[in-house]
Amino acid sequence: MNLFLKLFIEQTFKRPGAALDLGAGDYKDAKFLQSLGWKAKGVDIKDRVDLNFVYLDDDRPFDLVYSNYVLHKIENQENFIETISENLKENGYFFIHTIIDNISKKKQLEIINEPLKKNNLKLIKSLVRKIYDDDPGHHHWHTILELIGQKNQNKIAQDFNTPGLLINHNQQSGSSAK
Repeated sequence: MNLFLKLFIEQTFKRPGAALDLGAGDYKDAKFLQSLGWKAKGVDIKDRVDLNFVYLDDDRPFDLVYSNYVLHKIENQENFIETISENLKENGYFFIHTIIDNISKKKQLEIINEPLKKNNLKLIKSLVRKIYDDDPGHHHWHTILELIGQKNQNKIAQDFNTPGLLINHNQQSGSSAK
């Protein structure tokens, strides 16, 4: 389970909801969320779901749509962002980790900023993390961009004190920039 995704979920949601993993790989994150009572599912290229095209899940909308280490592999990031929006319920959250070893945070944000706005998604937080990849055959550091946002953000309190939310921004690690 992605530790930062786990922390985000613990700080944001009072109770389990429905989650969609875009680019689920081995489905570890979805299975972990299921063990916590979430209705979690994932899709992946090995299931013939090409996220370069807009994907609409039959079980939508979801409280959370997340993706770990996939966005940097997607050629059509506008469609990927539309997939997030189309599968999120109003005021639902998205969480993205993407590798930016060969691109700056500023450049990646420039690429996705317009698709986020176009799809009514508000970026709440973006930060860069250094994460050690200890998968077999890897053993090196990656620069990761973490993106957290919400659909229809303008309809909730800007101070994140909306009843039902447990976001504690004082527990963030890394540097934050909007």
